[in-house]
Amino acid sequence: MGCDFSPDSSLAFEYGLSLAQEFQADLHLAHVVEPPLYDDLIKPSESREAFRQRLRKTVQEKLASMIPEEARTWCNPVTALLAGQPHEELIKYAVVNDMDLVVLGVRGHSLVETLLVGSTTGRVMRGAPCPVLSVQPMSHVK
Repeated sequence: MGCDFSPDSSLAFEYGLSLAQEFQADLHLAHVVEPPLYDDLIKPSESREAFRQRLRKTVQEKLASMIPEEARTWCNPVTALLAGQPHEELIKYAVVNDMDLVVLGVRGHSLVETLLVGSTTGRVMRGAPCPVLSVQPMSHVK
C-alpha cells in the first residue's frame, strides 16, 4: 500500500488492511519522499543529513502507528520509506518485493491536471507488475 498520509490514502489503507487480513497476506506500507518537496522543512540550524534522519524517523513512526496492534497477530507488517518519484519508487518496490497487489488512493484531480500531469495511481497502474486496486471516496466519483 502506498501512503502519502492524505485522506484518500487513509481510505485505501483501510481497504488494503481488510484484504490483507482476509487473505492472511503480508502487509507492506510504503511512503515515498520527494526530496525537493521537503526542502522547506529544513531548520536553518540543521544540516541536510540531520534533517533527513529526523524526517525518516518521523515518517517511519507515523507509518508504524497506522498499523493496528491486532494486525501483528496475523501478519508481520513492513513499513518502507522510499525516495524519488512516487510512481517509479512504488513500481520498483512492487517488483523487488514480488507484490501480488498494490493498493493506492485516488485523489480528486481535475481533468486538466490528470491529462497534463497524470496521477501517481494512473502511472503505477500502467507500470506495476501486478494488479493495482485504486480506492476513491464516493464524493470524488462523478
